[in-house]
Amino acid sequence: MVRPVAGKRETQRRETKDRLQASALERFRRDGFAKTSVAEIAADAGVTERTFFRYFPSKEAVLFKDYESRLEWFQAALAVRPVDEPILDSVFIAIGSFPDDREILHQLAAVRHGVLTPETIDGHLRLVQGAFARELEDAIRTRRVHARAAKEHHDSDDHIELVAVVLGNAIAGALLGVLDVWTRRGGGSPEEMQPLTREAFDLLRAFPLA
Repeated sequence: MVRPVAGKRETQRRETKDRLQASALERFRRDGFAKTSVAEIAADAGVTERTFFRYFPSKEAVLFKDYESRLEWFQAALAVRPVDEPILDSVFIAIGSFPDDREILHQLAAVRHGVLTPETIDGHLRLVQGAFARELEDAIRTRRVHARAAKEHHDSDDHIELVAVVLGNAIAGALLGVLDVWTRRGGGSPEEMQPLTREAFDLLRAFPLA
């Protein structure tokens, strides 16, 4: 299982972000989302309001940290997969290595759907999907270029770009779809996302995509 290793500065950054998230969730539970201010969240976490905004653009963004954490982990985990490994296999392993915190996932999902409009949630998730797609595009492009150098195909740069963008967006959409379905079904154990992801990837493999 892939375990990306973070440096000391990165570890401190994550700890601060986790502390801000914990403070925010506690405030949301106790005082309600609308009545909680960024200044209060920052004070509870032992940092300044300015520090809060270095990590989150708004208090709404705190409610999507689970997606952001998955993206950061995904970037590191995908980067160490072999370039000759099928992209769906690499993605499945990278996603499966994420150290989910079940309680945090439940809390964030519950607060999101309790205080944010469907339009707000959808807007944030589209940004997350775009970020995943860009990571996947880079990985797919690298693999296609490697395969061309190994004489496995003779695709032009333009065709490789098309493949990378289309597949990157398709896979990113599948990943966000899995999380969406998991949440709609009540957000059970994170382990339940593995068979959902496998099923989603089987749907992609049913088409001549990868």
